[in-house]
Amino acid sequence: MHDRRRPERPVDIYVLRGMLVLAVAILAMVGFAILRSEIRPPPSRVPPPPDFTLGISEDGQAFTLSGRVDFGLTAALREAVAAHPQIKRIILDSNGGYIAEARGAVTVLRAHAIATHVEGHCASACALIFTGGAQRTLAPDARLGLHGYAIGRDRHYGMIDPRAEMQRDLAIYRAQSISEDFVARLADLPPSPMWYPDHGELEAAGMITARPAGTDAGG
Repeated sequence: MHDRRRPERPVDIYVLRGMLVLAVAILAMVGFAILRSEIRPPPSRVPPPPDFTLGISEDGQAFTLSGRVDFGLTAALREAVAAHPQIKRIILDSNGGYIAEARGAVTVLRAHAIATHVEGHCASACALIFTGGAQRTLAPDARLGLHGYAIGRDRHYGMIDPRAEMQRDLAIYRAQSISEDFVARLADLPPSPMWYPDHGELEAAGMITARPAGTDAGG
């Protein structure tokens, strides 16, 4: 009597082999995707545009600066002066900003003997730029704001020592022939509130070197 049981087919082995190959392929694809994500450079961050406007007055006789003393100001001013070497005056209107850019702007102004003028408001880092002018004038109602640097419990902030930074800027005031009494007053100013000297004080200290044409003595 013959055994009529059907022999087991080896197809199960082939199926298992196929599934194993498929699994290995999937794992390889996943690994490749992970590798690509790891070696892909992070998306570049585009810095925000500078928050200032540097232009030329309607009569073409002066540069105009308004807005924040922001990153890129020194380079922009240097380019503007190179493009318009005949202009020897800048009108400032700013509440301040980055002191490093103010110092850079002062370097440009002094190198090209450019005068500074304020029609409205100029404070903090803007006041340092004003001080860098070859001649310095204020409109009758203009205000110049000054303040000390924050130290915060007599500590340094990383690599920055506010007292040393203040001394760097006081050196600029001295180089611009500002009176020593006024410089000493600046050194003792608190970070706030802002100090707005009257025009008489500014003129006596040498901060104002002339009066705009057609104006009377300011108070």
